Amino acid sequence: MAAQQGTFAPSNRRMKTTSLLFATLLIAACSTEPATTDPTGGTTSGAALPNTDPIKERDAWQKPEELIQLMGGDLSGMTIVDLFAADGYFTFKMIEAGANVIAVVNDPVDAERIEARKRELNLGDDRLKVRTVPVGDPGIGPNEADMALIAHRFLTITDKGSYFELLRRGLREPRPLYMLEWQARQTPMGPPVSERRSVEDIMDMVGLLGYSDVGAHSAKIPDQVIFIITDYIDLEGSGM
Repeated sequence: MAAQQGTFAPSNRRMKTTSLLFATLLIAACSTEPATTDPTGGTTSGAALPNTDPIKERDAWQKPEELIQLMGGDLSGMTIVDLFAADGYFTFKMIEAGANVIAVVNDPVDAERIEARKRELNLGDDRLKVRTVPVGDPGIGPNEADMALIAHRFLTITDKGSYFELLRRGLREPRPLYMLEWQARQTPMGPPVSERRSVEDIMDMVGLLGYSDVGAHSAKIPDQVIFIITDYIDLEGSGM
């Protein structure tokens, strides 16, 4: 609440000193509350509360159950590749839903974080494989996975043509791909607006990659859009 402005200006030096000391303490108190970085690269103001669970905090705004439901709900028996898996947030959400997951990262530090969690949960390689690959490599072999997930990274892929050509070889038909991107407006979390694109722009980009069926849900998760992409057109096989 903003301080009330008065018309009385004290002339006593002690009162001035006390006021100055109060202002200094107030500024110092505010400066000890640093900005924190959210798991997708944005920042939020304010330090985390003591004893808070960062996963539960993210669950509150990420709402992974909405994505899992669109992916089928019960993912038992499905092999899903989590591209750009980062800290493995979605990797373990999909495992909880029954999936076997291939977590693909570019940074060995991310790989070790996921491996540590894998050991903690006593998961075998049949449930979780962790792969560190060069930038531009989706990291899966031919027909190795049933579907793929890209969370908040589609726009960062430089050579989309080559990347998705490799990806489609690794997915079994109808090659479903789920993507999360931020809405093209300023939101409390996420990248600057200049690094976002509209739903229409992203759907056009996906269409240029050869996918024939692209849907978008913008009301499922606050400030984000879920893209559901299937049926990659095989230009070579079709003779086009």
